[in-house]
Amino acid sequence: MKNLKRVLSILMIVVMSLCTMACEKTTAISNGKIYYVRADKAGIIPFKYNFESTDTDGAISEALKQLASDVDDIDAINTIPSGVDVKNWELNNKSLDLYLVGDYESLDTYTEILVRAAIVKTLVQIKGVNSVSIFVNDSPLTDSTGEAIGAMSADTFIEDFGQETDSLLHTDLKLYFASADGVSTVPETRDVYYSRNVSLEKLVIDQLLKGPDTDGLLSAIPTGTKLNSITVSENGVCIVNFDGAIETVVSGVTENVTVYSIVNSLTELDNVKQVQILVNGETPHISNVDIDMSKAISRNEDIINEQNLNFEDEQEYLDEDYSEGYTEDEKVPAE
Repeated sequence: MKNLKRVLSILMIVVMSLCTMACEKTTAISNGKIYYVRADKAGIIPFKYNFESTDTDGAISEALKQLASDVDDIDAINTIPSGVDVKNWELNNKSLDLYLVGDYESLDTYTEILVRAAIVKTLVQIKGVNSVSIFVNDSPLTDSTGEAIGAMSADTFIEDFGQETDSLLHTDLKLYFASADGVSTVPETRDVYYSRNVSLEKLVIDQLLKGPDTDGLLSAIPTGTKLNSITVSENGVCIVNFDGAIETVVSGVTENVTVYSIVNSLTELDNVKQVQILVNGETPHISNVDIDMSKAISRNEDIINEQNLNFEDEQEYLDEDYSEGYTEDEKVPAE
């Protein structure tokens, strides 16, 4: 009888241990946090969240859904921005590979760091997730210098986040894009955060390649154009070396506007006096330009249209100007 009681006691201990292990294994997270980007882009902010899923896979899917959802708080915005979707994810040996698709690369440097921080800090709370690697349109996520970021864990990310945000610089760029009719350049001022490892000249070209933010303006540089290299000589000539895509005609935009979108944007920088455009190290073959492309090109003020008024804007302006000084009873002179 004593032996039987001893055996039963051992069996009960084993069963209880197995139950405890099973519970620990299935409960990935209960009360956690979802990290969102602050609306003022000054950092990230955690919100308490009760997970419905208790297993690791379910918790990951639930967290990603929350990160992409709108926040019911004016101080925060959804972490995964509109225009970016989660394609899929894979978890191997506690390392999560997250595949995003869409317009992630259009995020400015500082916002991208905040988005990355919020995603990682949210996911690594889940038991079974020790690190996160992000892929954008099937390519590894890179930093502002073009280096692959790789796996990000809870500990290393906090340190890197502080270092990376501290290394950011801020500037206002004056960029020139094509007018709606494609025959002139129109300035657009852009507020940009960038890594101190990136030159202002490269930053200008990178921003031009992203296209305009202002409605009614057009990108003057052909889609798919890549920058091979960019340097500035001691005498202030910026040498911009593109790939062959720069020679493609942009529909609705004159070739002169394409050239001076680049030249006028770069010559806004204090250290750039002229611009030499190359294609794979050679003189570009761009037709229909009245410019000697074999030489450095100076700024062209005549092609700049500061107003860029469309017909409706012009008519509204004329109506307001014409009516000034007349009362309701007075008749506006006919044209």
